[in-house]
Amino acid sequence: MKIAFFSINKTFCRFIIEELNKHHTVKIWYRNPNARINWTNILKLLEWCDVAYLEWLQMENLEISQINALGKPLVAFCHGIDVFNHDFMNWTNIAGLIIQDSHYPVLIKLRADWNKMHPDKPLPQLPKKTLIKSLGVDLKTFTPLPYGPDGEEPVPEYHIITHATIIRPIKRIYEALQQFYDLIQLDGEKPWNMTLIANWSPPPLQRSLEFGFLDDYVFACRELIDQLNFPPGRVALKTQNFPPETWAQFAKTADLYWCTSWRESFGLSMAEVCASGGYPLINHYPGAEKLYPKKHLCKTSGEMVRKTIEWGNLSKEEKIKERKTIRKHIEQYDGRKAAKDIRIFIEEIAQPFRK
Repeated sequence: MKIAFFSINKTFCRFIIEELNKHHTVKIWYRNPNARINWTNILKLLEWCDVAYLEWLQMENLEISQINALGKPLVAFCHGIDVFNHDFMNWTNIAGLIIQDSHYPVLIKLRADWNKMHPDKPLPQLPKKTLIKSLGVDLKTFTPLPYGPDGEEPVPEYHIITHATIIRPIKRIYEALQQFYDLIQLDGEKPWNMTLIANWSPPPLQRSLEFGFLDDYVFACRELIDQLNFPPGRVALKTQNFPPETWAQFAKTADLYWCTSWRESFGLSMAEVCASGGYPLINHYPGAEKLYPKKHLCKTSGEMVRKTIEWGNLSKEEKIKERKTIRKHIEQYDGRKAAKDIRIFIEEIAQPFRK
């Protein structure tokens, strides 16, 4: 089967592409800066393929959904933020929808709100075939710290990791810094330390086009760090994201992971730390309860600080148990298994069109 793969951001689709390539012929679209050439390439791919996979409900994929009478199926994957583009998709032309667990309820609510506000213009029905599936994590690469030479368990310490990819308001890094300051004031006798990993200076074009103009927010975060004047050794800033192999090793050093975001899709870096044994504390963004047990969710910054202190007061044995528990929990989100499920779903969608 010939599959045209359209993705706006290919950061999260490695396993899917690998899985599809094992069983089918896949051609991946890359955007051309010349609009005429870009759309010529898109139309050629659509003519060539048996099925088109549209990852992200954004940009060109929204326009592809508007093309009528293609005579071949379109399968759309909704990650997270792109759910807010739902009303720009022509769902009549979408044969199958894949959406991550935490965002399916958001999509249903957004559609209900739209139809309530526009009773004379109801949205087309969603595809009858829908797969609710999170992308998952690489469970082979991200593993807990190994046992010692005599079989002893690694000793949990007091290392918090926060990862933002790029410093931007949605990740609430400003609030994370304030939280850590409060933690030090309340429980400073323990050797709490936090590593903040993010790109603090993305290229100007990326700052403006993808995430808005971020200079003022980055400046505010830097100013806050100066004002809070953390004691030496408490806060480590990694101002560039780690290479994959470095990140896989560093994730093992986390005792806790703070997610202060007010929105995530799957939260890949958090899941990778959890697969490595790190204990997550998560701002209760919409859909977080679909992925993590209630004890990991926090309604306020104060609750996250309180739960951090409670974790710090656990015995060594209790902390080791929590490491094993969160690893076991995250194993249900196997990235390779998710890719296989997505491949099978695409095949099922395409089959009736190939008769």
